[in-house]
Amino acid sequence: MSNINFNCPKCDKKDKLILMGELSGTFEKECKYCNVILELKIHNKKIDKAKVKENKAKKEKTKVPKDYKKYDMTNFKNKKTTDRFWVNLISFLILSASLMGLTTGGGLYYAPDEFTDSKDIKIYIVITNETSDIEKADILINNNEINQTYIGNGTHEIFLKAGKYNIRIISEGYKMSTMNVYIPVQDADLSLIDYSNGLEGINRFTFELEKGEGTKNEEENTYLKMLTWCPSLILLFSLIGLWGSWITYTLQSYKNAQIGAFFSIMAMGFLIIGPILGIIALILLPKIKKKFTGPFKK
Repeated sequence: MSNINFNCPKCDKKDKLILMGELSGTFEKECKYCNVILELKIHNKKIDKAKVKENKAKKEKTKVPKDYKKYDMTNFKNKKTTDRFWVNLISFLILSASLMGLTTGGGLYYAPDEFTDSKDIKIYIVITNETSDIEKADILINNNEINQTYIGNGTHEIFLKAGKYNIRIISEGYKMSTMNVYIPVQDADLSLIDYSNGLEGINRFTFELEKGEGTKNEEENTYLKMLTWCPSLILLFSLIGLWGSWITYTLQSYKNAQIGAFFSIMAMGFLIIGPILGIIALILLPKIKKKFTGPFKK
């Protein structure tokens, strides 16, 4: 083991190199003062040359590999345009269904008591008791007696226009029976095949009289019930649908967009057209799911 003294070529401080049996060669040594790496050439335990070793960092290749796919800005712009097309389309479908719902709800809310321009509709009034049909009875429409024709089997035939009515049946020995109805716009003589007495609740209404004095209130028909509570619900559902359309257009929340599309269906705009548009929007929504940025986008 030999110690070879030398001066650092950079800081000129004395240092030493310890050889472990070698007599000659090139050795590296870190200066304990300035910490540079020195390259020392030794011949017969004597220093021939001492210099600071150059730190040749490996240059990184900057050349793009041949198999690297070139970034196409045209395709990026086209994709962005296509994505926005679907967003706009789905938003428009939800908006249209909701606006149709608003129109339908408003129409029902302000529905006239009588459609004076509509044709007279043949209405069948069936009057019975617990055991038999009743032939003789007075029929009052909005407290006014109306012409009627008895066609058998307890069925009386009258003519009314579409609209809201209060029908009262008076027959001797029986309680007066009253029913509030709404007759929708329909064909003049609507009936099922092989059934000539009309459709119950639409143009056929049945009264079962009870013996005694007083008044018996019959259940309202379905259409009148709809006019009572449906307009408010339809308007509410339509407003939720409008909100959902905006959520979709601004890509805020996927789940809220689904809720908006669902309620645009429930708004029943133009009866079937609005629901069809809402269903299409609900089916198409997954195409833009990844575009939403809200916390509920997944």
